[in-house]
Amino acid sequence: MVSGGLLLTLIVLASSAATKGTMEQTEHGAGSPKHGKQEHEIDGHHNVHFDHEAILGSYKLEEEFDELPPEEAKKRLKMLVKKMDKDHNMFVSKKELTDWIVMSFKLLDEEEAIEEFEDKDEDQDGKINWIEYLQTHFSYTEDEIKEMRKNDREDILQFLAGVDDEERKFNAADVNKDGYLDKDEFVAFYHPYNYEHMHHIELQRVMNDHDKDKDGFLSLEEFLGDSSHDQEWEIVEKERFQDYDVNKDQLLSFDEIRPWVLTDNLEEAQEEADHLFSKADENLDDRLTEREITDHHEEFVGSQATDYGRHLHFVKHKDEL
Repeated sequence: MVSGGLLLTLIVLASSAATKGTMEQTEHGAGSPKHGKQEHEIDGHHNVHFDHEAILGSYKLEEEFDELPPEEAKKRLKMLVKKMDKDHNMFVSKKELTDWIVMSFKLLDEEEAIEEFEDKDEDQDGKINWIEYLQTHFSYTEDEIKEMRKNDREDILQFLAGVDDEERKFNAADVNKDGYLDKDEFVAFYHPYNYEHMHHIELQRVMNDHDKDKDGFLSLEEFLGDSSHDQEWEIVEKERFQDYDVNKDQLLSFDEIRPWVLTDNLEEAQEEADHLFSKADENLDDRLTEREITDHHEEFVGSQATDYGRHLHFVKHKDEL
């Protein structure tokens, strides 16, 4: 039995967690991929670390770049250029660079998820069950969560709804249904938008969150939500709603919210490729030579090492599939 004092503490903590979860959803949209810890612009200034991560596909190695002099960085960058050049015509096209960046974003997601997995796998047995995740992620035991369910405060119910969403996602990621997530399953759990077998659970989560009248559709009002935004934002979002509303019935069905919920990294990868081309494409022929890339290595990788070995392994593995 949980004491009254402890229950009050749990309620306060759960309320704080629920509020934090709401505050973290600062952008309209449900499933935007969080592929990078870095923003491309910070306070209006270009952030070169974003460029380096987009090429390297690794946070850890981006932090180690300063250990190598520029000439060594260029040498290793040349290895990456050869892999970017998929058609082996001695040039890197914008599409080839875009494809490379999309792959890097996925590698960044995987690295972040694995780091989280290792943090939560406290007994280091290479797998995590729901109880273990509950305690490490929410800091509550199963009994404490059960005690919270006896309370009908709105903020507590909101928190518990988030817990239930996580449990459903956990069960969907448990492909072999052994009650545990191994490292690969946890990556899909942590970044579900990258994995097709997780898409349905994400679509259902968003529909549940926004479908206030529970009719199985999102009206424009439900799509916009309760947040207060300026008129320009509202105009843009209303246009997006009309784009998503394929059958023009002024309601978004489960299938119609798919492009909203399951956004990908392609657009941002294209923007990053455009940026790098603007810096390195000296003769403006819409293709990059090895020399153009290595001459501008500071834009691509700085004066540090690239994770060329990891990318080579990833590309080889992908080619074998």
